Amino acid sequence: MNQAALNQPLPAPSYRLLVIDDNRAIHDDIRKIFAVRGDAGKLEALEAELFGEVAVVPPRPIFSIDSAYQGQQGLALVEQALAEGRPYHVAFVDVRMPPGWDGVETLEHLWQADPGLQAVICTAYADYSWTEIIARLGRGDQFLILKKPFDPIEMSQLAAALSRKRILHQQVQGQLDALDQLVQQRTGELQEANARLREEISQREKMELELRLAQKLEAVGQLAAGIAHEINTPIQYVGDSVHFLKSAFDDLNVLLELYQEVWREFSQTPEGAVWQTRMRDAEDAADLEYVRIQAPQAFDRTQEGVERVAGIVRAMKEFAHPDQREQSSADLNKALLNTCTVARNEYKYVADLETALGELPLVLCYLSDLNQVFLNLVVNAAHAIGDVVGDGGGKGLITIRSRDLDDMIEITITDTGSGVPESIRDRIFDPFFTTKPVGKGTGQGLAIARSIVVDKHRGTLTFDSVTGQGTTFYIRLPVGGRIGDGAP
Repeated sequence: MNQAALNQPLPAPSYRLLVIDDNRAIHDDIRKIFAVRGDAGKLEALEAELFGEVAVVPPRPIFSIDSAYQGQQGLALVEQALAEGRPYHVAFVDVRMPPGWDGVETLEHLWQADPGLQAVICTAYADYSWTEIIARLGRGDQFLILKKPFDPIEMSQLAAALSRKRILHQQVQGQLDALDQLVQQRTGELQEANARLREEISQREKMELELRLAQKLEAVGQLAAGIAHEINTPIQYVGDSVHFLKSAFDDLNVLLELYQEVWREFSQTPEGAVWQTRMRDAEDAADLEYVRIQAPQAFDRTQEGVERVAGIVRAMKEFAHPDQREQSSADLNKALLNTCTVARNEYKYVADLETALGELPLVLCYLSDLNQVFLNLVVNAAHAIGDVVGDGGGKGLITIRSRDLDDMIEITITDTGSGVPESIRDRIFDPFFTTKPVGKGTGQGLAIARSIVVDKHRGTLTFDSVTGQGTTFYIRLPVGGRIGDGAP
């Protein structure tokens, strides 16, 4: 800093004082004490010039003084000053001010309005002891006691020191408020960051869970496809053999009829009469008539069973189709029928199953994923009905419908189970939420179903339920597939 800057006069500090005293002469005395002499600055400058001082003499503070003659009037001035944003720095308060509040009571009211106000209690009598004042006011660091008559220098020092203390306290409080606001802002940012992190962790855990499940399903699907292939070959052998045996039996039956016709003629001859008893015994021993009636029916039943096994094998192979990287056009009615075949063991003892499948267009989708959705919903429906019918031997009903809604298709799966309780309807799609006993459910079936339908296919999965009557799940899928056509 250069010499010219050092010699520049400092701005005079300005402090606001409030004097509360019922004696007007006291107000006049205090104003004289704090009056600024007009020649003070000239004398200080002349002194610096004569003695060659280069340091700038600090200017005397300027005091702005307001007067109140009763405690109530002083309180009104304090409240007004606060409202105007120009609070007082120091209040000089007399102790005895009849007929209103005394000084201690006045300060109690002043501090309720302005807790930061510094105070000087002025008294000529021992009205209160220090202990009594502290007991009443409780702020020993915020006021001083000044005995009358006043010493001008002492009063000036008190006023300046307490005023600077009030200003410094306001500055510190402002910095603390700013720091608190900054802390709150940073805390809010950290909370938001933590919330985002928790959401990302939750999404990652969900993705990892779905990936593990998909890997398991893919492995199970490959295993099922392999088993289906292994079963298919011997079933074809059995089917071909049954078909051959049935055809051969039909041919043998024709030949047998011819033999019997010839035998009836031959038995009328003397030679035939010798063989007649032996032939009749042989036919009885072979139960020929029963075999001729029952054998064709047995062949038909065997053929039907083989065809049924072959149908299950085909359904398993299609149901366990390896996961596609790309969407492909699929017949969802056929997928639903395959699901019914695969899931039959889950519902056959507790429910009948009806289908009302409308004509649907081919849907661009991830078929293996949708197969898993259909299977989960049918199995859940069977379990819901099983909880109702128990071991009583009765049966409920599962109904599967499909219909075309122009650019969307809708599939509904309805059961006559106990319904979803009102208290948990907003939670049934949550991961890991299940009402099934430990070991019977992981709480992932509906969560994954919703993820497949909503997230992977941009469809909707909703439900209606009536407690005690049953539940219907609604699956809606876009015919044209997910927008963008790519794995999520």
